[in-house]
Amino acid sequence: MRVELLCTGDELVTGLTTDTNSPSLEARLFELGVKVRRVVLVGDVREDITQALREAATRADVVIVSGGLGPTADDFTAECAAVAAGVPLVEDAGTLQFLRERAAKRGRELTPNVARMARVPEGSEVVPNPVGAAPLFIVRMGGCRLFFLPGVPSEYRALVNGEVLPRVRAELEKRPVRTYRAFRLLHTMGIPESVLDVRVAPLARAHPRVVFGFRTHAPENQLKLMAEAPSQAEAEAALAAAEAAARQELGRAVYGADGDTYHGVLGRLLTEAKATLALAESCTGGLIATQLTGVPGASNFLMGGAVVYTEKMKTAWAGVPESLLARHGAVSRPVAIAMAEGIRAACETTYGLSVTGFAGPTGGTPEEPVGTVYCALAEAGAATRCERFSIPGDRDMVRLFAASNALELLRERLLTVAAP
Repeated sequence: MRVELLCTGDELVTGLTTDTNSPSLEARLFELGVKVRRVVLVGDVREDITQALREAATRADVVIVSGGLGPTADDFTAECAAVAAGVPLVEDAGTLQFLRERAAKRGRELTPNVARMARVPEGSEVVPNPVGAAPLFIVRMGGCRLFFLPGVPSEYRALVNGEVLPRVRAELEKRPVRTYRAFRLLHTMGIPESVLDVRVAPLARAHPRVVFGFRTHAPENQLKLMAEAPSQAEAEAALAAAEAAARQELGRAVYGADGDTYHGVLGRLLTEAKATLALAESCTGGLIATQLTGVPGASNFLMGGAVVYTEKMKTAWAGVPESLLARHGAVSRPVAIAMAEGIRAACETTYGLSVTGFAGPTGGTPEEPVGTVYCALAEAGAATRCERFSIPGDRDMVRLFAASNALELLRERLLTVAAP
């Protein structure tokens, strides 16, 4: 089944609003074995919307259209649908009555602009909106069915789940031959995209039923595995084999799959180990604490932290000796180690994690230029580990990767401790 999505609205093509409807629908369709062929964004121009509808109808079996069904002057998708289909707009009696009753319940008169939402292309199948005003209507153009939905996310989701997906599923079940798909998204950390590509290239040749794809979502890289087969069981089996091979090749670089988040996985590892953590952050300015406290139940493992941005605070809160700072400077291996050990001792935790560096755009020295970061992990009864990183990019990128590199020290240690 060839499916396309068409989203209308100036707010989508001017950067004022991000299209959140399409990604969620793409995922739901993929669960049915349907891979969306194309997603098109069109501004509020009648001629452009009409032409986009006509073009999509010639390519696809199903087109799902969102936006432009409301009561304002820039809501004219229904008009464009009628022009594209070559039919007039007509008033749907059931929708008009619903709008009247809805207005009355709110103590209002039905205004002409709201009543416009009852006008649909002649011959449409009209479906009431369970959580809003504008209905879903379905138009046939040649061999294509076009579903027109409101763009409001809550209304869009309700109609997608209650009406669109069941109809797509029913249509798929009628087809004698179909392609079944299974999908897995593997999350990796600490391995560049180019290296990831090289390492899995032999696996792609060994698993011809699986498409290997890549996506960078800094600071991680993701490996996409999509299996296609004549039956769901075959697709699942092909996916399982490819995933097992990928995990074996990539080892601990894979931290999770599908809906896993890095910080959620790290929080689970800490909780399972009954370990606690304290933070001393300089150039990251509390970024690591912010990331970890976004995990539900973070109080089970994160005891506290300090943003020790100045030398004075490194001494006062992380216990770094003034003499050490004077001798080595704030961005140095000895100071990073002292920060990690000092914050661990102050908070009486299993681990102490520190980060200090030059995030830029100013600062740095010829020996330690902007982008130089030291991360250290302290643990009772073990030697403190400290690593130096040279991170390219702007200030935000340096801070982002400084935080992830520091947390990778912790994840690697937790995996080593947990290993049999």
